[in-house]
Amino acid sequence: MPWSPHHPPHLYLDNTWYIVTSATYQKLPLLRPEGCKNLVAHQIRALVIEFDLRLIAWVILDNHYHLLVKSSFGTAIPRFFARLHGRTSFDLNKCADTPGRRVWHNYWDTCIRSQTDFWTRFNYIHHNPIKHGYISQLEDWPFSSYQYYLKNKGKDWLQDAFRQYPVIDFTDQEDDF
Repeated sequence: MPWSPHHPPHLYLDNTWYIVTSATYQKLPLLRPEGCKNLVAHQIRALVIEFDLRLIAWVILDNHYHLLVKSSFGTAIPRFFARLHGRTSFDLNKCADTPGRRVWHNYWDTCIRSQTDFWTRFNYIHHNPIKHGYISQLEDWPFSSYQYYLKNKGKDWLQDAFRQYPVIDFTDQEDDF
């Protein structure tokens, strides 16, 4: 089967960290309306517990999200995203009174290969709202795990992480996330 950036192959490994990105269908801002990002965040939190995943970093924007997640069993990853996208599609469509509308395009996952890779992507996730022009200060974005780390680790810890592992843009030019 030929490789396509819009239908990437997935490598599911046990006990592995992944950065995962998922976009809304046609990159429409389907998560912009009031309450939509909270709905997705709520489902992510519930399903992380249900699937026994470890979620370290997350961010939700108007047309995509990023997660830094680990699973003991790689086979849980596709089941987690199938359930997440199924539930959120139903709920988002119910809120918008658009039954059957396609909400999610696909998801892209990358295995984390090193400590530098891990922390650089951790920072990339938190920096994403600035990258896309939503905010100018990270503490102003409520739909990410940045607030958790700010409260529990402090600003100095976060600034040190950004100094040691500067943000790199990992996205494909053509996908423009």
